[in-house]
Amino acid sequence: MQLTPGTKLGPYEILSPLGAGGMGEVYRARDSRLGRDVAIKVLPQHLSSNPEVRARFEREAKTVSSLNHPNICVLFDVGREGETDYLVMELIEGDTLGQRLAKGPIPIPELIRIGIQIADALDRAHRAGIVHRDLKPGNVMLTRSGAKLMDFGLARATGLAGPGSGSGVTIDGLTQSPTVGHPLTAEGTIVGTFQYMSPEQLEGKEADTRSDIWAFGCVLYEMATGKRAFQGNSQASLIGAIMTSEPAPISQFAPMSPPGLERLVRQCLTRDPDERWQSAGDVRRELEWIAGSSSQSAAAMPAVPGRRKKSPRGTIGLIAGVAIAAAGLAYAFGPWNSRPGELPLVRFMIESPEGATLKMPAETAVSPDGTMLAFVAGDSVGDSHLYLRPLSSPDARIVRGTTGAALPFWSPDGSMLAFFAEEKLLKVALDGSTPVALCDAPDPRGGDWSTGGVILFAPNNQGPISRVSANGGTPVTVTRVDKSRGELGHRYPQFLPDGNHFLYVAIGSGDEVTTFATTLDGGDPEEVLTTGSMGRWTEPGYLLFLDTGVNSARRRLLAQRFDAGSRRPVGDAVLLVDPVSSSNFGYPNAATDLHGTLVVQHQSRMHMRLTWRDRSGATVGVAVDDITAGGGALSPDGKLLAYGDNGTNDIYIRDLASGVATRLTFEGKRVNNPLWSPDGRTLAFSRIKGSAGWDVYTKATDGTGPDAQLFQGPGLFAFPMDWSRDGRWLVAQCADTTGNYDLWKIPMDGSGEPAVYQQTPAQESGASLSPDGRWILYNAVEGGKPGLFVQSFPEPGAKYQVALPEAVGSRWSARMDEILAANARGEIFSIQVSTESGFRQGATRKLFSVLPPDNFVDIERGEQRFLMATPVEGSGGSRLEVVLGWPLLIAGQK
Repeated sequence: MQLTPGTKLGPYEILSPLGAGGMGEVYRARDSRLGRDVAIKVLPQHLSSNPEVRARFEREAKTVSSLNHPNICVLFDVGREGETDYLVMELIEGDTLGQRLAKGPIPIPELIRIGIQIADALDRAHRAGIVHRDLKPGNVMLTRSGAKLMDFGLARATGLAGPGSGSGVTIDGLTQSPTVGHPLTAEGTIVGTFQYMSPEQLEGKEADTRSDIWAFGCVLYEMATGKRAFQGNSQASLIGAIMTSEPAPISQFAPMSPPGLERLVRQCLTRDPDERWQSAGDVRRELEWIAGSSSQSAAAMPAVPGRRKKSPRGTIGLIAGVAIAAAGLAYAFGPWNSRPGELPLVRFMIESPEGATLKMPAETAVSPDGTMLAFVAGDSVGDSHLYLRPLSSPDARIVRGTTGAALPFWSPDGSMLAFFAEEKLLKVALDGSTPVALCDAPDPRGGDWSTGGVILFAPNNQGPISRVSANGGTPVTVTRVDKSRGELGHRYPQFLPDGNHFLYVAIGSGDEVTTFATTLDGGDPEEVLTTGSMGRWTEPGYLLFLDTGVNSARRRLLAQRFDAGSRRPVGDAVLLVDPVSSSNFGYPNAATDLHGTLVVQHQSRMHMRLTWRDRSGATVGVAVDDITAGGGALSPDGKLLAYGDNGTNDIYIRDLASGVATRLTFEGKRVNNPLWSPDGRTLAFSRIKGSAGWDVYTKATDGTGPDAQLFQGPGLFAFPMDWSRDGRWLVAQCADTTGNYDLWKIPMDGSGEPAVYQQTPAQESGASLSPDGRWILYNAVEGGKPGLFVQSFPEPGAKYQVALPEAVGSRWSARMDEILAANARGEIFSIQVSTESGFRQGATRKLFSVLPPDNFVDIERGEQRFLMATPVEGSGGSRLEVVLGWPLLIAGQK
């Protein structure tokens, strides 16, 4: 049945036809509620008329709708109008990959970029238990923002059966009919398009994620060569080719293709599923490796995909061991006596020490002679430590006395390390001595140590750069934050070779940051570079920097020739590594030495499983099986979860019963701290401003109206903390111009302007308002010790300290007779309280412990269940890539 313009399907009005296929007609339509155009696919009536097929379809469509990913076409809604079943999807403008391939093969850099995006989308779906089953160029859209994978799970959901007679559904010439009364994808059913189907699918066996990997290999092959991997003049000959023949080498059609791509595709097209790549995430990481390998030697490094149920750690260790041995030979022949950049090009990966987790973003430093790597990693209880690892050995050791360490950097002679911990700048000798505190550094942002015995450092997240003697003393300010240029602070100082000039980055309200050069005596700053990050100087005379800002989903490390004498860039920048992870604000996570060693971090997106735990800590249910967010906020009725998605950088609201997630914001800028209004109609949240800092915004939860800026704090950061039950007050945690945190109260009834609740040096944070609005519960640091306090509200008056050492977070119960609080060790406590006459504390009882990597998310109304986030196994991994002789990557591009 063809629909005419003007036809209404629920709130959607048909505008025009977009196309038709075996799965039904597709139309452009208008969503009258949200005022946006969408794509509507109307299902064939012979499928809609079967209740079993329709019910199964609706269930699986809900699962597909949860795949919030920038490279997956979003399924917004499933509806039925009369006898018409339909899907509402994101309207995507662009050509299909199939249309692009009609013009010929795709250049290798573009192929790898598209391939990484498709693999990342597949990985996200596979983690949610969804197999595409019909991956082909026609199901990939190419848009200005990247590739989009289409029709996820629809073949599975509609229950197409194998070849048969009667009224069928045609997909690319393959006639199929629904199997009524049987599982929609039961064994013996052939689902997909022949040219891209795996051998097990052609045999009628159940397809799994590795079937999609076969199809992906076929797509990659076609992108590289312009030809299909398997061809035949008939269905029978095509099936025979898939089952018995091997595609011609990619190099036969694309001689300049990297050997690593040939190996990757061959591994995708192995007939035995157990011998293929075992996850799309593995394929994506291999493509990223190829992207960063600009030389034949790097691309040809052996990579062995793990068999099913086999840990990749042993394989990675083997590869790293070979590379380390090669590195050891280079060291043995004395590169320290040669000119910088003369190391041979060798690349290998380093994983975190057993039982530890690399800091993300990475905090690494290569020793001046290039033999040692210092890095920060967290232990099993969440404490960070400084580790040392020789680059010629796989063994790393903790540096004693460095609990809480951050941002290490070396002394010029390599005998000591400086680092930050417990609001201090410290140094430690490598002979096992106890660390020595040099001066205060309340909220540091990097440092550097000169041959003249001077240390430059940023003591706060906003404010100027300071200098101090390497022997300690009183710091002296050496830069001035220029408010007229919109500067908010200076960070990450780095000495240039003369020991007098240094670089630093100025963060501000723009999306990019500016690197300046100045002198130790505070001379006028010289602008050096404006880009996505600070420019980091390194021998042999380059600046390393990121090409995109903090909201970009993909960041590349570039190298720019730099004259340290004139402090001017020379020539054009060239690509070093793509992609790399980075710090949140303005610093490329790239450590270098004087001899051509580069260390960068690679990390995969963290996927979390949200579970319910009772007051004993026992898991009593799963709220969300897979989500790319580590936190969120439950709606007042507990039915919805608002969260910031790590893939799109926007706010989503997820129905916990149906699993359907609706995108609420569309700015693509990083968001944080969602907070519901008491009536559930409005959401407050923080959004990143420019290259640093956060402001508070609000948005109607039904999607109407704009994102409205509610509050801009006096300094860099403003985060919404709690909303009074009567809706009158919103409390925010804000940094002042010195970086000190205070609590602010924002009247939501229009009765006045935002005002600081109280201004003290005690670093107040984490506020919770009592249900009657008379008390505020918050954390503060008084006398150098963190504590939990209760004080009258809205005006500060009577104040009481809650007896719970090291408290870091807390919440009032709905009945106001209990405070639920956590300490720094992850222990959750129930504290009995009374507020009838002042404030009195009763018994304290430990409920359970939350150990890393688990995170607390929210508490269900009634305080009987806690929502917790646990990383999905295999996601969020972080590794360090070591590139010896990295200047050869530049030489290879000339």
